[in-house]
Amino acid sequence: MHFIKLAIFAAFALEIALVAIASDAAKLVITVLSQYPGYHTAKAYRLRDNIKDQAQDLQDDIWLGYAVYDHEPTIIHHFSDHTKKFKYPNPSSGFVITAPLVKKLAQRVASGEKPEGEFSIDAAYEFSKFVWDNGKGTRLIHVPELCVVSDDTCATYPQHFHPCGQSIPIQKVYVAVKTCSKFHVQRISVIKRTWAKHAANIGYYSDKADDNIPEAIVTPNTTQGHCAKTYSILKHSNEILTSKKLDWLVITDDDTILSLGKLLQLLTCYNPSDPVALGERYGFRLWKNSGYNYLTGGAGLVLSANLVQKLIEPGFCSCPSPSTPDDMFLFGVCLKRVGTEPIHLPHFHQARPDDYPKVYLASQEPVSFHKFWQIDPKQVYDEWFAEADAYLSPPVQHTEL
Repeated sequence: MHFIKLAIFAAFALEIALVAIASDAAKLVITVLSQYPGYHTAKAYRLRDNIKDQAQDLQDDIWLGYAVYDHEPTIIHHFSDHTKKFKYPNPSSGFVITAPLVKKLAQRVASGEKPEGEFSIDAAYEFSKFVWDNGKGTRLIHVPELCVVSDDTCATYPQHFHPCGQSIPIQKVYVAVKTCSKFHVQRISVIKRTWAKHAANIGYYSDKADDNIPEAIVTPNTTQGHCAKTYSILKHSNEILTSKKLDWLVITDDDTILSLGKLLQLLTCYNPSDPVALGERYGFRLWKNSGYNYLTGGAGLVLSANLVQKLIEPGFCSCPSPSTPDDMFLFGVCLKRVGTEPIHLPHFHQARPDDYPKVYLASQEPVSFHKFWQIDPKQVYDEWFAEADAYLSPPVQHTEL
């Protein structure tokens, strides 16, 4: 494919298929964003070949995408006042930018301009703010043919996830839940009635023992950061993974809502013998040499047994302080040290369903949400995950003391 002048098409997370036929594919520059492991590389090559076969001769528009907006200020966008007036593209549908605009944006970056703030949370939203440039830049044009759901009018549409093999047995997974005594009744009771009842191996890491939670493992607590606590969880979990010959460690907060059934399907595409870290990826100071990606903890995250063992090697990844942010250090800085890139999966969500545009969630297959604030977590579980977990009959749980 020739790199000429017309446009760049960005395919986020390799979940897009082009279905329109191009009259002159030589006028397109198409970028497929991929990740290192073989599963993602294979998807990238399949998508590349599909695009070559079906490339569309785009018109010389400025910036095209399936536009979404926030219905109310949301935590994932720092409670910005932007609502219907500010639109950003649904990333799973892809977007198109003309070459002149690409050149202008590249010049701004080369001159030292960068997105606001130190954290990168929602790339599509933050990129839109950069392009919009406080009203001096370019507004996104809504194009419904960059679809959320496939039909005959679509130029693009998100592909559904397909497992890479038979579902992983739940007995091969250990779940570690971070909690503290003040939330035993308010939160632990909820997750025990919902997703946690399907876990074969589970431990609740708390500051106090509780007769109502026989699976509780007493672990020193901190009021913020939790690095020392999470590092202790890694060490204790490694003993369990090793003694029981388990493949995967899942770490969640006590207000994470998830589907173990969907999670087991995702894990079919990864090899637990490799150093693998899966979850929702955030970024910190990515515009600087010292920046790094990390997995945010509230959405839940998954580590291969191989990686857990590497992270707890003596002196390799000791917390700078007990209250250092655990996800940023252990699942960002330390992953960088060990040479493992965190794998972003859009199925994981750091916030509640109401914090995302409905169209955005419609183009995904959520595996998790986070926070019980102003919602009924049981209702969220029943709506999004109960059906997917129905095939997992509650096993006899093993108490990890």
